Amino acid sequence: MKNVVFLLFTSLMLLGCGQSKEEKAASFAENEVKKILNDASSYEAVETKVDSAFTSIYIDYEACEAARELSEMYFQKKSLQEDYNNEKSSIANWSGIQSTYAQEQIKQAQEKLSEIKKKQNRLDDKIIKNQNIIKEKYKTTDEGEFCGWAIYHRFRYGKNKFLADILIITDKNMENLENSIMIEDYNPLMELIGDKLKEFGFNNNDLNFEQIKQIIDDVLEK
Repeated sequence: MKNVVFLLFTSLMLLGCGQSKEEKAASFAENEVKKILNDASSYEAVETKVDSAFTSIYIDYEACEAARELSEMYFQKKSLQEDYNNEKSSIANWSGIQSTYAQEQIKQAQEKLSEIKKKQNRLDDKIIKNQNIIKEKYKTTDEGEFCGWAIYHRFRYGKNKFLADILIITDKNMENLENSIMIEDYNPLMELIGDKLKEFGFNNNDLNFEQIKQIIDDVLEK
């Protein structure tokens, strides 16, 4: 099994970047952050660092999106199973009662069971599709290959000037956005040198990095 390759921040690369690259990164980060803020005028930059980004299944946009969707699908699957169990219990409860009303309740429950089963089958197909996306991306991801730039940006926003951190992945020319990852807990950049970046939160839902990673690992059976 391939070794897990995360984004790594190195002091040597920072020294070789030059101020112009950091200025370009700061401008890029500001534009992207303002797109996701309800009140862009409240934005206030605090700190920006830039370094090389390396490919990994755990930061691949398509794989992460598939994992996010799987999280929702798993929740839906659990909810549908609970509905299914409730209707089964309803049938069992009414089956011992000899009345027209009881028979009507059983009929309605059976119809609901049939509809729930159809939804479960459709959902299972979607789950398999997303799992296959992750598997195929893993096969084709050349982990550890230079893929662009990682912009670490800290900023304040809102009336209360809340502090937030975001990691933005760009292409090799630092012109196009590849992925953006909200960081839940702030850690000074230098403390992360040579270590795995943890506790990431993705900006489109409440899942953090470890949850996304776990879903991907479960699909790959790591």
